[in-house]
Amino acid sequence: MGTILIRCDGGTLLGTGHIIRELMIARELQKNTHATIEFLMRNTQEGIKKIEKEGFSVKRLPKTLTLDDEANFIADYIKSKGADLLIVDILDTSKNYMSILKTTGIKIVSFDDHSNGKYLADLRFNILELDKETPAFNLFEGPKYVTLDPVYADYHTKEKEIRENANKVLITFGGSDPGNLTNKTLRASERFDRKLEINVVIGFAFPHIEGLESNLKKSKHKIKLHKNISAQEIAELMFENDISIGAGGLTQYEFVSIGLPAFIMCENVQHQYELANWFENKGALINLGMGEQISEEMIALRVTELLNDYLKREKMSRAAKMLCDGKGLKRTVNKILEVF
Repeated sequence: MGTILIRCDGGTLLGTGHIIRELMIARELQKNTHATIEFLMRNTQEGIKKIEKEGFSVKRLPKTLTLDDEANFIADYIKSKGADLLIVDILDTSKNYMSILKTTGIKIVSFDDHSNGKYLADLRFNILELDKETPAFNLFEGPKYVTLDPVYADYHTKEKEIRENANKVLITFGGSDPGNLTNKTLRASERFDRKLEINVVIGFAFPHIEGLESNLKKSKHKIKLHKNISAQEIAELMFENDISIGAGGLTQYEFVSIGLPAFIMCENVQHQYELANWFENKGALINLGMGEQISEEMIALRVTELLNDYLKREKMSRAAKMLCDGKGLKRTVNKILEVF
């Protein structure tokens, strides 16, 4: 038994990757411990609704708190709950923030923290900024520990067909697509020199519906829209399509586990760009850069080139599958259980 608290946020502006990750971890921890699990969240309503819909309770943090005030608020809550473990999945804490939390004596697990506060955690995972950390006994990083839905491990074992005549394109920019890159990519697709089958996936916090409906009506392509679908359905789409244009962040790991040749268009966030570069240097994905900066003409040019290059797609698929087996959720939870 025991009590586990999870600090994370997500929604339309922030993206949804962190809360999706922590929901998967929460479900696995619940299965293995029967612990009481509660989320601590501030910011937007979309993320809170998602967590509550999945059956977990949420303690709302006042939006106006400074980082240190938040740490004091959480420390008091830890004491009142007698909590045993705190998972912190926000990108930037601080040394003082973590020091305040540590005064409670609780065990702390940190995910993808960019600040020095992470060094005070009992266990830390680094998935978004690779090849930068000094090795440590409590640090686990890279594709081996990325927390994908277990369905990706299943698809990893299947042989992905790389077809010479490629005409199936997947467009997927996560749960919210803050930069409206789905619509930008759809506009760019009108410049392609052929008619394609395009699958567009949007998530539960996607706000750009009007523009999307307009682009779908005007398109020359055969387009199917998928709203808020399951991991199983998304993985199946990745397996069936020839290439994808998609988001930076954790989506990249989904592409490589399946072996889907893909272009990455990043939100205006440096760690997404650096991770996309890391995958590009391994020959697994193509980093188009910051999505707001790349032109529709360039998107069309690069996508058309890859559709025409069977050998490059085949090579990318092979390189990608060597990097990630999709089993990171189990490895991550096992490490957390050791601390718990």
